[in-house]
Amino acid sequence: MFSRTQTAKSSVVRCLFKARSQHFNSPRNFLRPISSFRSSNPYLKPRMSETKDSQSSSLNGAASSDAVSAKTKLFKPIVWIDCEMTGLDHVNDHIIEICCIITDGNLNIIDEEGYESVVHYGADVMDKMDEWCTDHHGSSGLTDKVLASLKTRKQVEAELLDYIKKYIPDERKGILAGNSVHMDRLFMLREFPKVTQHLFYRIIDVSTIMEVCFRHNAPLASVFPKKKAAHTAKSDILESIAQLRWYQNNYLKDSDETQAFVEKRDKELEAERAADAATAAASTAESLKTAVKDAAKTIAKQPKKKLAEIASSNCEKGKSSNNEPCKKQRLK
Repeated sequence: MFSRTQTAKSSVVRCLFKARSQHFNSPRNFLRPISSFRSSNPYLKPRMSETKDSQSSSLNGAASSDAVSAKTKLFKPIVWIDCEMTGLDHVNDHIIEICCIITDGNLNIIDEEGYESVVHYGADVMDKMDEWCTDHHGSSGLTDKVLASLKTRKQVEAELLDYIKKYIPDERKGILAGNSVHMDRLFMLREFPKVTQHLFYRIIDVSTIMEVCFRHNAPLASVFPKKKAAHTAKSDILESIAQLRWYQNNYLKDSDETQAFVEKRDKELEAERAADAATAAASTAESLKTAVKDAAKTIAKQPKKKLAEIASSNCEKGKSSNNEPCKKQRLK
């Protein structure tokens, strides 16, 4: 039989185990070092020492005659895409031209030629374009290319996906980029879904930086180099890459300029995590105290006969919960 003290100990042990399990199984891990956050999220900027090898390998790969093998991991790859459409209605209009150029995270172009293709649509579709599209696509020669093209939408989608996989074989690694690229993505979700599924869900929209700059530093925005606005897919992509490079050089701070601030914030974050861990530990200890008090009150209220029944029900195969033979225990 169990004594009251032994029964109380058993209840406390169960409460302790439950509380510790809840703490260590918590989704929030207060003791993770900051380096683990950087490694788990590919879009958190790493230390300079962490990027040197990656940058060097990506640049060497770009310069080699066979470009980048399927096994090579580009440094934070960016998939630049621009589409020409029959209009801006992503439900009823269609992609008629698409171009893709891949860069690494330092905006080094991996393949100068890129991928570029025109999707065939008949006159019944092209005649429905609005005035701007009719005039612009007509003057650029795109309308004639669309009518003459022999490629279907599915064929172009398959070719584009193969091209991206050649340099970025893993899913959710390449991030879509361009100017107002959210609109391109809207069309691609419906017409090129396999491509969008292969890419990461986030985007780099250069026009967002431009709009922020207009509001945050208008004098700088006013001296931005004038765009050619040719509105062909490949020329638009090259302009977008050049535009982001200009913002990096003239508007955004690089890692050297932010190094002191990052080191300061690292120390602050470590202190915050240590404080959170201490708070969690104190909370767990308080919960255990409360559990012990509640268990003691419950046991004190139980008559000896009831405690004997509890002890008997806990005995299985001749042993109690503290692994001692039941016959060696006596109820005091």
